[in-house]
Amino acid sequence: MRNIAISFLCLIFAVIFLIPEITWSQKVDPTILDFKVQALYRAAKLTWKVKEGFKSGLSVQILRADTFEEGPYKEVDIVNLSPGKSTYEYVDKTMGAEAKYYYKLFIKESDESFGPIPTRPFFSPPATRYQPPLPDWRSSYALSLFSSPCKS
Repeated sequence: MRNIAISFLCLIFAVIFLIPEITWSQKVDPTILDFKVQALYRAAKLTWKVKEGFKSGLSVQILRADTFEEGPYKEVDIVNLSPGKSTYEYVDKTMGAEAKYYYKLFIKESDESFGPIPTRPFFSPPATRYQPPLPDWRSSYALSLFSSPCKS
């Protein structure tokens, strides 16, 4: 009887400790494969890619925390994923200029979270390639230079 009780206890401990470990180790492939944040002038550009063949009807919640990585996080927007589209981008223009921000992506349907990724927006506007037109001084200056009498 004692041997049966010990065997039964060993079986219960094995079930309690091994079964959850087996089920927890079998994770599903992540829906989002590549999540990046790029700093812009008083804004941030979030880009991500999704795996092929994901379950339709998923939505990505964009969360942002000011100053601290631990949060609190506030919802910025929600982006619905559509079948056939693999690359997404979102520009957050609601940022201040002097803080560090942390972004996370969260999929409610699958309870997946990606991030946090820190960023700090640029303080000055981006440089442009625009060059103002030069005055046409060459023709008027050249005429006045060559039309004046030369002394020899």
